[in-house]
Amino acid sequence: MERQTDLKQYFTDKILIVAEKLYLKVKDNWETEKAHRIISNSLVTIFLLSLLFFFLIKNEIIPAKGILKAFGNPFFSIEISFTFLLLTEIVSMIFVLPKSVAKSVAKQFELLSLIFLRHGFQEFSDVHSLDWHEMVKPVQHMFVYGAVSLFIYFIIGIVYKKQRHILICRTDRAQRNFVRFKRTISLLLLLAFVIIIALDFKQLILKSIYVSSFHTFFTVLIFSDILVLLITIRYALDYRTMYRYSAFILATIFIRIALTSTPYYDVIIGAAASLYLLFLVLTYNYFESTPKSQYGAIPNTKIPSKYTKQTKS
Repeated sequence: MERQTDLKQYFTDKILIVAEKLYLKVKDNWETEKAHRIISNSLVTIFLLSLLFFFLIKNEIIPAKGILKAFGNPFFSIEISFTFLLLTEIVSMIFVLPKSVAKSVAKQFELLSLIFLRHGFQEFSDVHSLDWHEMVKPVQHMFVYGAVSLFIYFIIGIVYKKQRHILICRTDRAQRNFVRFKRTISLLLLLAFVIIIALDFKQLILKSIYVSSFHTFFTVLIFSDILVLLITIRYALDYRTMYRYSAFILATIFIRIALTSTPYYDVIIGAAASLYLLFLVLTYNYFESTPKSQYGAIPNTKIPSKYTKQTKS
């Protein structure tokens, strides 16, 4: 029985090490200056091409049919550029998860604030005339989305200042394995995100309709957060840690609900969820007497050889 347990642990460590190496390779390539330049150039190209399509459609050089129909509005170039910007922010958020669950949740609220801004740009793209009677409703929605986005930005700023990151693992080896588990989950989350985006673009090509599946991704994110919570039990089973992690998941669920709610209800839920997160952090800090410490992934992305040697023995 002991031999089977050791063999199982050996293969588990091997899988985690391989997944971690792949995760670090992808992460390091994503965070390079070259990657940032490519992303920036791609966003500029998308924006300019959108304006070009509008010019060609307006002058009846090309027909406004199928996929090109949306480009008949000049403001659509802003919306589509901002959508691609959000996709890059989601990838960056995925890489935050192994560093800290608390930071990951705060990053999700950052994304919610950006999504609300995107909704504001969408309302702007619906403005086809400068007649106030036609603009009044879109402008009202733009103001609400902009104001709540700014409110969430303010709340998250306070959360970052007040957050305490507590080290839950008692040994370096346990901490290392916990980080490896979270990096593996992030890698799987990245794969799920790529599949979701691929399906969105498939729908765009086949039906000439593009609907960003942000709510679908946040659903997957909820399950990944629950998985992290269950793995955390391996290293800590105290009430405060379990409650804190569970409450973070509930905050993520609020985000998911806000993304699928109707106008005004979505911003109310989003704003209330950000206040819930802030109150959670302040309450935890009030009752937590442990000194503030660094938590999460080891800053250096290189895998120390002593850990790989231990897992091979």
